[in-house]
Amino acid sequence: MPMTRHRHTLATVLVAIIALAAVAVTRADAHADADHPIVQRALRDLGTYQGDCWPWVKRVVRDATGREIGFDYRHGFFEAGAVEVPLARAAPGDIIQVALDSWTSPDADYAGLHTAIVIRNNGDGTFDAIDSNQLWDGIVRLRPAYNPAAQAAAAGLQVHAYRFPLDGSTPAASPVPAGPTTLKPGDTARVNTPGDCLRLRTAPGGEILTCLAHGTRVTVIEGPVERLGVAWYLVSSPVGDGWMAGQYLQREPDGPGANPSAQGPTRPLMQYRAVVPLAAAD
Repeated sequence: MPMTRHRHTLATVLVAIIALAAVAVTRADAHADADHPIVQRALRDLGTYQGDCWPWVKRVVRDATGREIGFDYRHGFFEAGAVEVPLARAAPGDIIQVALDSWTSPDADYAGLHTAIVIRNNGDGTFDAIDSNQLWDGIVRLRPAYNPAAQAAAAGLQVHAYRFPLDGSTPAASPVPAGPTTLKPGDTARVNTPGDCLRLRTAPGGEILTCLAHGTRVTVIEGPVERLGVAWYLVSSPVGDGWMAGQYLQREPDGPGANPSAQGPTRPLMQYRAVVPLAAAD
């Protein structure tokens, strides 16, 4: 029987109601494991534009825990007090990072680099997650049945899971690959954070004094001191003494004329990252 105008209108309304109900169910299901503060904070951005995945996750973690993830796609997590957990044991609120272990510095830029937040561990190698920019449009979306290990393998990358303490405690340090440079007192080095700056702190992992721009010259006074898997050095800088993470310091060659004379200025911390996120393929 042909549909009358009244029935057609009613059908349209019913379809709209069903669609809204589906969205509500999806949100309710997402909230089923949303007791973790990082998950709760991430879900607030669902459906909104937040840009690249890495700076968005950094903002979420900072808002939820007060911890500031560092510049590096691996060392930055440890600098902020996170510990690495086996991927199979990743739980709600943990951060999944897909990257190339040999290139995790601030200038890292390659296909497959991606950061996501776990909502639920499905127990089969997949996760219900939430991330930004999975479709290259800067929108935060749910990502059901996300398989980061498969995505990483397809791109020739590695995957790690990180967990942040919520009680203000400092967790035991996780093993971290040693940085490429070993410094000693008296060495001259330059800040190596292309497109970003490096924090000068009161102590290893301590309060931030300022942020020194890429290329700023410093002189090592003391170190290394290991904390949270990071090698810290006390340095003399153009704005005073403080501690810096060694993996972002590049030692200058010895010998006359080896050191350029320019010194980089200090500047505020930038939320810059060059990221090419994974597309949704699950």
